Amino acid sequence: MAGTEEFLFLSAELTGFGAGQLAATGLADTYRSLVLERAGPDRLDRLRAAVAAGAGRPPAFPDESVRELARAVVHLWYLGTWPGLAPVDEPAARTADGPFVVSSRAYAEGLVWRTFGTRAPGTVAHEHGSWSLPPTVEEPAAGPPGPRRGAATAPAGQR
Repeated sequence: MAGTEEFLFLSAELTGFGAGQLAATGLADTYRSLVLERAGPDRLDRLRAAVAAGAGRPPAFPDESVRELARAVVHLWYLGTWPGLAPVDEPAARTADGPFVVSSRAYAEGLVWRTFGTRAPGTVAHEHGSWSLPPTVEEPAAGPPGPRRGAATAPAGQR
């Protein structure tokens, strides 16, 4: 995998968020490094190829290890935790891999909170009695989701 920008476009295809929104979290370099360390470059390249071959459609994964990596990348972006991967026969990948929280910032920037239109619990001080008010939906820092690179558009009758 070439670099952070390519990792952002891959992540955008997997998560449904725009590359700009993912970049706005400030975690793209951290996540890319973590995925390369935990899964290895060959496995990540196989995932990238499977997603690129899908051209905006759901990818057909060549094997279960690539499907598992796709799930792990989505899990990472949405929850800020690395779920761990089953061992594979790839020298560059770590053999013992269990789940862990990447950082407190990763938790706070998890896409799950943006999906719900709120902030992560315990990360923002609220005024007294704020629990009695209806929630407000905040737009992500990078604006509303835009088209992803290579995303296909469905015909008007199929939307």
